[in-house]
Amino acid sequence: MFQAVIFDLDGTLLDTIADLCASGNRICAARSWQTYTNAEFAAMVGHGMANLVARFSPQELTDAERAAVLSAFLADYRDHCTDLTRPYPGIPELLTEVHARGVKCAVFSNKADDLTRLIIETLLPPVFTIVRGKLPDMPTKPDPTGLSPVLAALGTEKADTLYVGDSGTDMQTAQNATLPSCGVTWGYRSRESLLENGAERIAEDAAALRKIIFE
Repeated sequence: MFQAVIFDLDGTLLDTIADLCASGNRICAARSWQTYTNAEFAAMVGHGMANLVARFSPQELTDAERAAVLSAFLADYRDHCTDLTRPYPGIPELLTEVHARGVKCAVFSNKADDLTRLIIETLLPPVFTIVRGKLPDMPTKPDPTGLSPVLAALGTEKADTLYVGDSGTDMQTAQNATLPSCGVTWGYRSRESLLENGAERIAEDAAALRKIIFE
C-alpha cells in the first residue's frame, strides 16, 4: 500500500473543461476572436494558464496584450470556476476512503495556486495534507521543482508516494521527480499518450485506482 498520493487536479480529480472553455469563449467573443468547443479546449490545457491563453489567443498579440488577456481570463474564470466543474465518478468516495485509511493526499497542479485552492475547497472533501498550484516564478510541470514542498509536507519516502495524473506532462513530472506513477484514462489525454510518456500503471476508473493505491 502506498503511504501518500499526489494528485493532479484538472482531468484527474475534477472535470474542469466546461468552465475553462466557457471563460475562454467569453474572452474570445468579447474580442470577436474564434471560439472553441470543450474538446478543443481540452487539447490546449496542461501547461498552466498563461500557456492556455497563448493557445486560444491570436498569435500576433504582443506580450503586453497577451498579459492583459490573461488577466481578464483569470478574473472571469475566478468568478465561474465552479459553475460546471464536477468531480469524476467515484473520486470523492475514493479520497474519503484513502484518507480514512491513513494514506496522505496532496494536489499538485499547473493551475494558479489560489484557483486550485478555491476549487478544491468548494468541490472536494477536506482530506489533503497540502494543496499546491502554480505560484509566481515557479516553473510549470513537468519541471518537478514545485514538488519539493509537497513532498516535505507529506514526509513520506518517494518509493511510497504515488503520483497520479491524466497527461503526458504528469507522467513526465513523476519521472523527473523519481516518483511511482499512475495515469488515469478518464481525463484529457489517451491511454497511449500516458504510456508513451512513461506511465508505470494505468487506471481506467476510480475503482481501479483504489486497487493500485492499496496494492
